[in-house]
Amino acid sequence: MKTIMCFLAVVAMAMFTSAAFAQDITLTSVEVKFDTTTDNKNPDSKLDVYIKTNHGHEIAKSEGNLGVWNNNSTHTLTLEVEGVRTKEELADGTVVLIFHPHGADTWEFNYKVTLKFSDDSSIIKEFNDCRLTQHNASRTDSL
Repeated sequence: MKTIMCFLAVVAMAMFTSAAFAQDITLTSVEVKFDTTTDNKNPDSKLDVYIKTNHGHEIAKSEGNLGVWNNNSTHTLTLEVEGVRTKEELADGTVVLIFHPHGADTWEFNYKVTLKFSDDSSIIKEFNDCRLTQHNASRTDSL
């Protein structure tokens, strides 16, 4: 009986110790690079960028990005990561772009999202032939 109790105690310690030392892989940074193609973003049109979980919860954001983004130019945004977020939370997540044009504005672009994690891994997604206008002012893409 003592042997069984000792064995169970050792197994329990091993399980709780390994769980206590196991750490989740966390999101450390998010960067989004936009390459404007044949139609620029006007200087007074704003862009909001969100990274969301598959349940729609915000993980990172950059809001109110102004400025002219000329044809054939590149602009990079660093998003603010909200709290401590795990890599698991991003499984099946989305990128949401919301365009706030001032008047008539059409913006054509490609973009790349780079998510970096505490274990030095990355998730990189690229989206091509994108277009936002005053009539079609948002888009959601899967990570």
